[in-house]
Amino acid sequence: MLRSKYLRRFIILLLFLHFCNLHNVFAHTGHDHSHDTTQITIERSTYTHFKSVLAVYLEIYGSLINGELHDISVLAQKLLDAAGRGVQTEPEGPGWHMMKHILQGAESLKQAKDMQGMREAYISVNDAIIPFFKSWPNQLKHNKIKLYQCEEHGRCWLQPQDIPPTCPFNAAKISNCSDIEEMVIK
Repeated sequence: MLRSKYLRRFIILLLFLHFCNLHNVFAHTGHDHSHDTTQITIERSTYTHFKSVLAVYLEIYGSLINGELHDISVLAQKLLDAAGRGVQTEPEGPGWHMMKHILQGAESLKQAKDMQGMREAYISVNDAIIPFFKSWPNQLKHNKIKLYQCEEHGRCWLQPQDIPPTCPFNAAKISNCSDIEEMVIK
C-alpha cells in the first residue's frame, strides 16, 4: 500500500513536469517553441506590422498574376513602410533579419522598372516571408492563406486560400505552370 502511494505520487510528479513544458508545444508569435536557432519568431508588437506586410505581399501577388505594373510602386511603398516599422519594433534576431530582408526586397521592388525586375524583387520578399510560415504552419490557416509550390520554377509562394493556385513566377500571363501543388507543413 505504501509503495503504491509513492509510485502514484512519482507518476503524478513526472506528468506534472511533462505538462509544465507545454510552452514548447504551442506555436504563437513571440515565443520560440523549440531551441532551434532557425526558428523565426517575432514579438507581438511586430506581428501587427507583419500582418500589414502580409496584406501588401498578397496585393503584390495579385498585381503580378494580373500583369498590373502600375500598382506595384504604390504597393512597394506600403511594403517599405510596414517592414520599416517591423524592423524598428523587433529586437535583433531571426524575426528582425526577416523584416530587414523584406525591407530590402521592398526597396528593390520600388526601384524595379519592368516586370522581370518586379518579379525578382517579389522573389526576394517571398523568400524572406516563407520561412516564418514554415516555422508556424498554424499561421497559414489563421491568415486564410495557402502555401503552394511550382515544380517548374522550384519556388513556393503564399496566396489567398479562396482562389485557384496561380504561379506568380511565370513570365507569360496567358499560361500557367502545369505542376503546382499545395505544400502541407506539419
